[in-house]
Amino acid sequence: MTDFRNKKIWIVGASEGIGRSLAKKLAAAGATLILSARSMDRLDSLLEELKGEHLIVSLDVTEGKSVERAWEKIESLKFVPDIFIYNSGYYEPMSAMNCDFEIVKKMLDINLYGTFTVLSKIIPTFLQNRKGHIVLVGSVAGYSGLPRSMGYGASKAGVINLAESLYCDLKKQGIRVQVVNPGFVKTRLTAKNTFDMPFIITADKAANYIFKGLTSSSFEIRFPWFFSTLLKILRILPYPLYFFLLRKL
Repeated sequence: MTDFRNKKIWIVGASEGIGRSLAKKLAAAGATLILSARSMDRLDSLLEELKGEHLIVSLDVTEGKSVERAWEKIESLKFVPDIFIYNSGYYEPMSAMNCDFEIVKKMLDINLYGTFTVLSKIIPTFLQNRKGHIVLVGSVAGYSGLPRSMGYGASKAGVINLAESLYCDLKKQGIRVQVVNPGFVKTRLTAKNTFDMPFIITADKAANYIFKGLTSSSFEIRFPWFFSTLLKILRILPYPLYFFLLRKL
């Protein structure tokens, strides 16, 4: 079981929603946090709510120079993390009939390409130390194609695939990899949805699932159980049956 005391944890995407709630739980468990996001105001307000000494680092994952500056600051302060959590995300509900490719690009840039950009700094250090823990936040929307999920679903499918590849490559190097696949979580992003969201949970409850999962030996942390299991079953069905059941659901 992971003891978070004396652990340094870098959360990218800590200013709102799941990241903010998770930061509070990890700080309460004794971890020292590096908090990153674009909104420094929100990070400052989060810092005031946390016990302990923590570091805030401004970061725009879509800008290579921003990632460079953030990593240089972390290294200069000898604050290299033991655990890295990539939680940055952007979402717009979108179907093929109303597709805006600039917004699709933004989702891919933040949700997927940004992951690669930050990992390009983390992985060499973890390899050199032959230890580390990488946690990527995907989504059950990445399991298979869903209605009104153009762009977002593809980006999260990429995150899941990336986490799987990292697990295969890094396990023998002493580096642990996990992927988090939430269902619907009540945040400012899902507030954009105009459709019913089954089994929706709060950001605090989602953070509880992740906190518990970080201490487990599981590769995947998924929740809520029934909804995520249903989508996992759907993904292995033959396509005619999958599309039929999806229409019914």
